[in-house]
Amino acid sequence: MKAALKALAIALCVLAPLGTRDVLAADLKQHLIAAIDAPDGRSDGELSGRMAEFFKGQTRSPAPVRLQVRTLRKFAEAGCARLEATLIQDDVPTKDGKRIPLAVRYELNLCRDGQPPSEGIDLDAASRVLSGESPAAMMRESRPH
Repeated sequence: MKAALKALAIALCVLAPLGTRDVLAADLKQHLIAAIDAPDGRSDGELSGRMAEFFKGQTRSPAPVRLQVRTLRKFAEAGCARLEATLIQDDVPTKDGKRIPLAVRYELNLCRDGQPPSEGIDLDAASRVLSGESPAAMMRESRPH
């Protein structure tokens, strides 16, 4: 369970800067957009720069970080797709002293401009979250009366 939570935390840290103009995610964003544009819907390569260094710091492994991205489906909105991204790193130390390969896989909806597509977004729910409404209140409102 702790390993799954750590993998989720790493994935969230990797994804968080995508919608910003942060240089930290520039290399990752290029790979994701390359998959959107590729005829076969794929982009594979080595992650470099600050994002790779961040990932290496989290895993405590100096091994290169590979990135495999594939397009799961295209949205009606031009330049937007559902992507599956897998970060792969060999030689990651475990608590018991072993060194193992690690793969963190996640999916995201992304457009060429770095934003999510509008297709499939519940704008009412998003506005409630942005207004600071508590999750408990949103759950109460969504239940049938």
